[in-house]
Amino acid sequence: MILANDNADTLKTEHKSNKSNLSSPSSQAATTNNAPQGTPKKRPAWGSFTAFLFAVTGSSIGLGNVWKFPYELGLHGGTFLYVYIAFVLLIAFPLIVAELLIGRVGQGNPVRSIRNIVRLELKSGTWQIIGWLGILSSFLIFSFYSVVAGWILFYVMKSISGAFVDVPAEIVQHSFGALLRNTDQQIIWHTVFVLVVVNVLAQEVRTGLERAVRLLMPVFVGFLIWLMFYAGQVGDFEQAYAFMFTFSWAELHPELIVSALTQALFSLSIGIGILIMYGSYLSESRPLFLGAGAILVFDTGVAFLIGLTIFSIVFAFGMRPDSGAGLIFETLPVAFSQMSEYSVLWSSSFFILLFVAALTSGFALLEPSIAMIADRFPVSRRIAAWLVGAFAWLLGWLSIYSFGGKQFSFYYFGQERINGYFDFFNILTTHVLLPLTALLIAVFVGWRMSSDVVTSALSNRLPLLFGVWRFCLRYLAPFILALVLAMVLFLPA
Repeated sequence: MILANDNADTLKTEHKSNKSNLSSPSSQAATTNNAPQGTPKKRPAWGSFTAFLFAVTGSSIGLGNVWKFPYELGLHGGTFLYVYIAFVLLIAFPLIVAELLIGRVGQGNPVRSIRNIVRLELKSGTWQIIGWLGILSSFLIFSFYSVVAGWILFYVMKSISGAFVDVPAEIVQHSFGALLRNTDQQIIWHTVFVLVVVNVLAQEVRTGLERAVRLLMPVFVGFLIWLMFYAGQVGDFEQAYAFMFTFSWAELHPELIVSALTQALFSLSIGIGILIMYGSYLSESRPLFLGAGAILVFDTGVAFLIGLTIFSIVFAFGMRPDSGAGLIFETLPVAFSQMSEYSVLWSSSFFILLFVAALTSGFALLEPSIAMIADRFPVSRRIAAWLVGAFAWLLGWLSIYSFGGKQFSFYYFGQERINGYFDFFNILTTHVLLPLTALLIAVFVGWRMSSDVVTSALSNRLPLLFGVWRFCLRYLAPFILALVLAMVLFLPA
């Protein structure tokens, strides 16, 4: 592959021959596919637009929505929801389109996609750092994400066995703390989750990833509807709704703004290479604005319904909504244990829903790293999957031991974080790497990619929509992302 900083004369000659192809993603894909030095001869592709939507919504509708969104909302109150929705519309949506566009034009893993674009447009090869940061972020997130997924598996088994039925609330609530102190249990369930994810991703995209998400997403929706029906019977929707939609200017502070923006990026899989990866598998005839809009509506709608369901149960049983990361592991099991009947059914359904969400996001988080290894080195996709999975599994031990006597603490926005590497990786990835990568993506697509390439790849026939998107990507997103990064770097102490 010829890089942007190779011999200038060679690049200029090649650029002239490719100039007529710059506005055609299919031509760029052909150039990529015909290139030597390890470029795949044929890119994987989604079997249908529906499969793409299942996969990309599955990547976003994961623990970011079902675990992280409710506890952030519980900690900050309804003001968080309003700020979150504003960021989703003004920042996240333009960035979703931008990442899908990079994948479509670059036709490769996150690093190769950026490399192909800068090569064709004679831009600096330094922009490849976007791809490397995305892959690093998704890999680090998976390392602690799989630990949380392991907790969910533990609770699935406990719920199915009826371990929380007719048990005092204090014992149920303290079972989570006991799990965190039990390193062996965490390693077992962490291992099971990693094995499941790697076994699926070791197969080809259509037979592994696509088939899995086609099965799991309808299951997720079915369990969500089932739990909403239950919450409508026993929950307090009125109090939950009032809590979620109460805005207070007094609650609007830097930590809330940072949390809302980073939650929007994390929930919608922005800045971690996933959307670039999935966009590279998408046919050029499919409209990116439509795909991005479907992702945004489905993801935000699910987050709202999950929050309403969880908080209606929390308030109905007199629980506190601000219990933080332990909301679904400490508070909700207590509520399920207090049910007079069908406790096993409802608690099992809830944690199976969580596990399905964890799986779909887990697939997406490892896919960029696996694709990069398979593209860059002479190894099969199966070997790449097992290599990446093994390293992620080992790194996950740092997060596990953060709860078992190997803790260190630090202060962040005035709060002491006592969970060592687990908190460190969480803050590093979601509060630093994600907004930094998103900022670079906004600048790269908004200012460095040529207008001809962008407009052709978007296949957009609505000039007003394109104008609003371009303005948000060029001006609004960089300003807010830079402001949030400044808050993270200079205010927490």
